[in-house]
Amino acid sequence: MAVRERAPYTAAERNVEFTEVTGRHGALMIDRGTFKQVQEEVPVYLFASDRATTNIRAEANELFSWLKSARGWCELTYSDDARYFMKATVAAELSFQEVFYLFYVGEGAIPFIRQPQRYVQDGRRVRTITTKGTTLTNPEQFESQPKITVYGTGDITLYVGNKTVVLKGVTDPITLDTEMGNSYTSVNGIIVPANQKVSNALPNLGLGDTAFDWIGNVTKIEVVPRWWTI
Repeated sequence: MAVRERAPYTAAERNVEFTEVTGRHGALMIDRGTFKQVQEEVPVYLFASDRATTNIRAEANELFSWLKSARGWCELTYSDDARYFMKATVAAELSFQEVFYLFYVGEGAIPFIRQPQRYVQDGRRVRTITTKGTTLTNPEQFESQPKITVYGTGDITLYVGNKTVVLKGVTDPITLDTEMGNSYTSVNGIIVPANQKVSNALPNLGLGDTAFDWIGNVTKIEVVPRWWTI
């Protein structure tokens, strides 16, 4: 399979609602603070290793099986945009037309549906914090939803920028996953919910610098920042 041409450079649509009001110029806008998923179609060619023995159906079936066997969101990266990766799936039907010129046997398009975020590759690298006042710098223009793991014991008050999270009775490393909206620990390799030990909303990483501080017995904090753009 070879890409026939680059998919369009697409920025996700903002999730807003406009309401017209009698006697008012323009419209009221309700901004939900989120973005909609993106439909991104990539035109491709199918090549046959031996056109005397392989037809479009055999080649297409192999491609269909590869694309459709994966469940859930999968990683999508474009070679000309290697700084970022996306989460995508192929849910719609796939169709290829048989052709017999040049060196390929078929052409069609892969209809990706992807999440609106383009995640920074470096944003999934773990940052280890052992000193109070350490800052992380968001290189993008959107708040990210990090995974933060706190190693310590007892009652801990964690400060992430201007956000405060209170942890009660910590005995094992506790993970605050803002993207999942969940907190958990691992006991003997088994994930155990720990929301009952966490007070206040889980923190985002804002624009620019975010400082980390705490009160209590903390040995280290591990942060996967998950920075992203559209």
